[in-house]
Amino acid sequence: MRFEELTSPEIGALDRDKTVLLLPIGSVEQHGHHMPLGTDTILAESLGLAAAERLSPHVLVLPPPWYGYSPHHMRFPGTITLRPETLLALGTDIVGSLVRHGFRRIAIINGHGGNANLTGVMATSLGQEHYGKARIAGFTYFQLASAEITSLRKSKKGGTGHACEFETAMMQHLRPNLVRIDRAVSIYPETGSAFLSTDLVEGSRVSTYLDFADLSPTGTFGDPALASAEHGERFFAACTEALVNFLQDFAQWPVEQGSEA
Repeated sequence: MRFEELTSPEIGALDRDKTVLLLPIGSVEQHGHHMPLGTDTILAESLGLAAAERLSPHVLVLPPPWYGYSPHHMRFPGTITLRPETLLALGTDIVGSLVRHGFRRIAIINGHGGNANLTGVMATSLGQEHYGKARIAGFTYFQLASAEITSLRKSKKGGTGHACEFETAMMQHLRPNLVRIDRAVSIYPETGSAFLSTDLVEGSRVSTYLDFADLSPTGTFGDPALASAEHGERFFAACTEALVNFLQDFAQWPVEQGSEA
């Protein structure tokens, strides 16, 4: 399931028509007072591995590059951000290498809200660049599973945003030793506009820059007090199921044969 644990001959022997490669991207950034900096990347990779196990041997998970686009968290210690062009260049080089080796279906699974727009740009621009050779898809997993998350959440609007009920519960399920729940603070930020939302499931209707330190003194958006490992297990299972369903569909997408101009 882990691309980096295979040998070069084993990679060379993979069926290029049946193999889907999954590239997790996330961030290293503040997640309130109670969550580790690597939460977004840990969750994206863990979901990818869970889906790959279900779909073995036809899905492999690439090692995540860890860092993402996080300027809106930089007023909190520990946050590391890439420039947009750096993240796009990183994706371009990784995907380009895979296409060079003949892989035909590559999906980018994003676990960080700040990467969402760049993930879309990456998928469409690389899809055009490698048209006729490979299909590239990009998505943010909590948007892919938004209906499932909505059905399971306990918090009211604004309670599922960042280091919130959802992320905290998932980490309690996967890596409980990294969650300091006694330090958690529940905060429902107010943006001052009906067009802007800090809820990761609902999302904003427009794009703008929101500095997290202006809206939350701890960096938390939401209600981690409602989280539990048991609830996280349900969230994780629902997100995994949504990812499996997508990857099964993606595996059937045609790789169009481009024609020379």
